[in-house]
Amino acid sequence: MRAFFVGSAFLWLGCTGSEKNITTTNQLPAAVITSHSDGDQLPEGVTILFTGSVSDTNNQLEDLRVAWYAGTEVLCSETDPEVDATTRCEGAVDSDVTSITLAVRDLDNARADATINVSVVPTDAPEASIVQPVVDGVYYESEIISFEGILSDTEDVVTDLDAYWISSIDGVLTSVDAVPNSNGEVVGYGNLSQGQHIIELHVEDTTGKVNKDSLVIEVSAANSTPTCSLTQPTNNSAGAEGAVVTFQGLAGDADISTNLLSVAWNSDKDGLLGTSVPNASGVVTFPFDGLSLNTHLVSMTVTDDVGERCVADVLYTVGLPPSIVLNEPAIGSVYSEGESILFVAEVSDSEDSPGDLNIAWESSVDGIFSTQGAASTGVAQFTTNALTFGVHDITVTVTDSMGLYAEALTQLTVNGVPSQPAVSINPVPAYSSDMLLASATGSIDPEGSAVTYTYDWLLNGSLSGYSGASLPSSSTNKGEDWTVRATPSDGTANGDFGEATVTILNSVPMVASVAIFPANPTPQDTLTCTYNTSDADGDTVTVGFQWTMGGNALSSTTDTLYGPFQYGDVLSCSVTPYDGTDYGTPVTDTVTVANGAPVIASVALSPTTVYTNDLLQVNVIAADPDGDPLSYALDWFVDSGSGFTNVQTTTGVTFDSLDGVFLFDKGDSVYAEATVTDGTSSVTQTSSTVVVQNTPPSATNVLITPPNPVAGVDDLECVTQGGDIDGDAVSFGYVWELNGSSTPYTSNIIATNNITNGEVWTCFVTPYDGTDYGLDSTASVTVGSGTLGTTGSAWCASAGAGADATGNSFATCLSETGVVGEESTDGSSYTLQPGSIFVFSPE
Repeated sequence: MRAFFVGSAFLWLGCTGSEKNITTTNQLPAAVITSHSDGDQLPEGVTILFTGSVSDTNNQLEDLRVAWYAGTEVLCSETDPEVDATTRCEGAVDSDVTSITLAVRDLDNARADATINVSVVPTDAPEASIVQPVVDGVYYESEIISFEGILSDTEDVVTDLDAYWISSIDGVLTSVDAVPNSNGEVVGYGNLSQGQHIIELHVEDTTGKVNKDSLVIEVSAANSTPTCSLTQPTNNSAGAEGAVVTFQGLAGDADISTNLLSVAWNSDKDGLLGTSVPNASGVVTFPFDGLSLNTHLVSMTVTDDVGERCVADVLYTVGLPPSIVLNEPAIGSVYSEGESILFVAEVSDSEDSPGDLNIAWESSVDGIFSTQGAASTGVAQFTTNALTFGVHDITVTVTDSMGLYAEALTQLTVNGVPSQPAVSINPVPAYSSDMLLASATGSIDPEGSAVTYTYDWLLNGSLSGYSGASLPSSSTNKGEDWTVRATPSDGTANGDFGEATVTILNSVPMVASVAIFPANPTPQDTLTCTYNTSDADGDTVTVGFQWTMGGNALSSTTDTLYGPFQYGDVLSCSVTPYDGTDYGTPVTDTVTVANGAPVIASVALSPTTVYTNDLLQVNVIAADPDGDPLSYALDWFVDSGSGFTNVQTTTGVTFDSLDGVFLFDKGDSVYAEATVTDGTSSVTQTSSTVVVQNTPPSATNVLITPPNPVAGVDDLECVTQGGDIDGDAVSFGYVWELNGSSTPYTSNIIATNNITNGEVWTCFVTPYDGTDYGLDSTASVTVGSGTLGTTGSAWCASAGAGADATGNSFATCLSETGVVGEESTDGSSYTLQPGSIFVFSPE
């Protein structure tokens, strides 16, 4: 505890014996902010000096403690005030601070605050801009790279900004200077490793705000030396003094574009001749007419962006060269590879004789291919077939004894023939049924021209006359050797042919089809194996048979297999063809023995002509091929005009009848249907259909009344009754005979004035039902009769008795054909039916 507190305690203890209490009151310290006033604006993040003063009426300065606050945050920690009662605090404030407080505390922890309200003005972040390197620059791992940038800040002095360079590959570039000068410029140098770098220039201001600029550059490996070549004039060329010589070359660089290269032209005799810049294709041109009379080594020096150089030289002589004219071959001539080519040139020189001139014949492809000189006439001539394929720029150079020379140029093409192809024939193996297809591949034309092929076919080594890539099957036979030659062509010349050979083999015979007949056999059937064969060579084909049952071989080797078999047996016939050379693939057919269905031989109706009330009968004859017991069902069908209806069914019999009295009538159609089954299969067959015929009507009880007519008294009337089984209405026709002779009378009545006693009149009655006429019925009467002993008509009243018209009784009634009474003349006995009319003779 400070001495102040000790002294106070001592004084308080010293007064304890006093008669009067003494109390002291601690006064609060005081604080004032002197550097800023209420409402001041403060820059964000900038270090600011805050000042103030403190005091205390009952404490020494050294007993006070002061602290500064920005809002609620400590700006400067608690410390002693200065000896002059002032206090200082340096610090930066954030944008959210609204007040600054100076706090003072005494030894009793009594505290006083001085607070001002402030507003914080936001500050800007610094700016950075990269000047070097640039995106499209060319940089190398082994070369120093310049790093340049510009920094700025709206509040800070640029020299107070902190900056540094960073690479996405190499990290912070500590070796590259990034200290800004008074203009905000930063300049540094350094190396980067190979690869694609993201380069960033970072900057930070005094308030801690940061920013950056960035770009992407590519850093290559070590710089490549530029390339160069001189294309004209050709080496050892010559020209007249003062003539323009156009020097031309090619320059290139793997790292930079050609227009960034510099080119210098020098003569070993005349020094620097001038400079050029290559175009985008790298072509460098330098025309010059100032070469001195001499032989010059002219150099083209190409220098890249980092000083690497390439040099190309050419010898050129300035003087009066010899002359040359190239006569053969003409420009644009085309020859085939291996063809002899004629070369002719004429040379002359003002000093040397033609024979003393040196001549060199040079090809751009093959180099110097001849040094044939000139004859005394100045003509140099020779032939050669040694030039390789390609486009040849031919240069003929004639050089005199002074080293001056002249050139003549021409261009020719030696067409390279396609290479020999690989040839194949398909199919392999081949048969006489095959179309042969040739295929040639692999021919390469040296110039890259498209290659086509022509094909020729040879039979047993001799040309056959067939051409084209295919050979029809109709042209080949087994045993023949066919060769195809494929000749390649590039459209100008043919190359060497390639060939392939195939032997036509025996075609294996084939079985086109096999079928067992019948296809659905029954146990009692005999099986026949039928087949069709073919042979592409036309050979005679024989076959072998193999029968199997259930997969087991049977002994039969012919086309026939005899039964009996068992229901369900699986039988197969395999047919193997043979053409005398090869066996073909067997072909098999298989059948399964089925149940033999019953066979109905006939379903016959009788009688074939049917009338109403007839008994129509049907008889079925059937058998089972397997011998199985049969069962039967007979159905009768009748159509009365509205369709057939089953009217009767009978089972278990082969014979049945249908009663017309109950089940059919005139005009009905009738047939029978028989169904026969063996327990597994059943068959159904119908009979023929019969139509119930019309039954002719009948005329009954014909008689003439009165039975004993008297001329002049009685008319004759023919009386009858009609009958029709079909129920049709019956009409009657009448015919009269007089004494056995026809009369014109057709009525059923003969007037009495037309009859005479003693005449015998007979009435013939014919019934008609609208469809058919029935049998005639007759009755006779004698006019003026009635005595015993004559023939007349009587009613049979009872068996064995009758009465005539006069009431006489007779023992016997007679029909037209005989006695129908107790005893007839032929000994037969009949039973008379009451009401029947019979002709009788009196007894």
